[in-house]
Amino acid sequence: MNIRVMLRPFLGGLIAALASACGFYKWDMENTCHAVERSKVRELPITKEEDVLTLAASWAAERARSTEGKRLWNALPNINPGSRAEIIRDAAKEAGVVDCPLADALEAAILADELERQQRLQKKLQKPSPVDASPAPERESTKADAPL
Repeated sequence: MNIRVMLRPFLGGLIAALASACGFYKWDMENTCHAVERSKVRELPITKEEDVLTLAASWAAERARSTEGKRLWNALPNINPGSRAEIIRDAAKEAGVVDCPLADALEAAILADELERQQRLQKKLQKPSPVDASPAPERESTKADAPL
């Protein structure tokens, strides 16, 4: 018997397993990118966008099936929050997912937080300090101040 004939079922199974694994990663990334709508977290009585995104991300992380998808979700907590959207978007593109609303929402949330932080800082800088707000002490009049 020819070795090719003997290996054909094995190689076919290996190729099918690899294709399946690639499909699971793409599925993981589609779930990740569309986690907000697929998890239906917007239907919950949550007002803070940060909480919505956190719950949606948890939902997607729990459903990760591929090794790559699980690895991504295990690494994300250790990544700077400002870089997470870019990491997710790059992973999605790598898996063949074109759009990633979760990454867009993460970027928007980071920008909104930064804007709010800048506005608070600006308000603090505009507020007069308690020392500046006190009236100036009256000085004694001198002969030079007297009318002519």
